[in-house]
Amino acid sequence: MIGCLITGHGEFAPGLTKALHMIAGTQEHFQVIAFQDGDSLEAYEENIRLTLDALLAETEGVLVFTDLLGGTPFRTAMTQAVNYENVEVITGTNLPMLIESSMMRLMETDVKALAERSVAVGIEGVQHVVLDLSNEPDELDEDAEGI
Repeated sequence: MIGCLITGHGEFAPGLTKALHMIAGTQEHFQVIAFQDGDSLEAYEENIRLTLDALLAETEGVLVFTDLLGGTPFRTAMTQAVNYENVEVITGTNLPMLIESSMMRLMETDVKALAERSVAVGIEGVQHVVLDLSNEPDELDEDAEGI
């Protein structure tokens, strides 16, 4: 199994994790570290390092999800990840990639492959959808069944 760590600014990581739990259930070997306004960089770095150590003691690798390319959570994750063999970092995290990785990580042992698949799913999850109502009848069919 591959462990996961999600981090980001403010309530980004706790919020996405709450949504993930709502959809996919509670996650084993899944840690959340929020970078809050006023947190010291040294304490945050230490928290990331200790969490990676703990996850790696119980899993075959760790996939770190971050919010913003170039932000403090991303930079901190990257500088910590270089100290480990089986840690990969993703930025631009979204809910579709978290859901997919939460299922795939149970069977996957290659953290790099999981990272690549997670990014692909994350990209697929970003779409601009436009509802075209131009061909719809003016009145709703009262006999039609809904979902």
